[in-house]
Amino acid sequence: MSDFMATVAAITGVSLSEDMGEDSYNILPALLGETFDTPIREATVHHSIRGKFAIRKGRWVLIDAPNGDDNKEPDWFVEERGYVPHDHPGELFDLERDRIERFNRYAEYPEIVEELKTLLEKYKREDRSVSR
Repeated sequence: MSDFMATVAAITGVSLSEDMGEDSYNILPALLGETFDTPIREATVHHSIRGKFAIRKGRWVLIDAPNGDDNKEPDWFVEERGYVPHDHPGELFDLERDRIERFNRYAEYPEIVEELKTLLEKYKREDRSVSR
């Protein structure tokens, strides 16, 4: 949904100013079947109503909070999924190997945690993920 603004602007020939569509990318080429060697966007930021942030880049997703829950999941669900409790300040998951986000890799890959935290802070500081 966030790419709707930039894509419609491209279709209609309208230029977006710096203060418009701060996270909107023009995906018209992809809709028209163009293929890309690299992703259209560098990373995707998610945020919850409770102010928790996550950032996904490539195979990795970093949740910049002890967990991504806005509502406590039922104990049976946690047990069935095999989630492992931890005491880390955040969560890092390898979505290529762990799509259901069971195994927190936060302590194993500090360089990826730092890279994603730095990028997330940049986006938050600049209040945008798109440069025009």
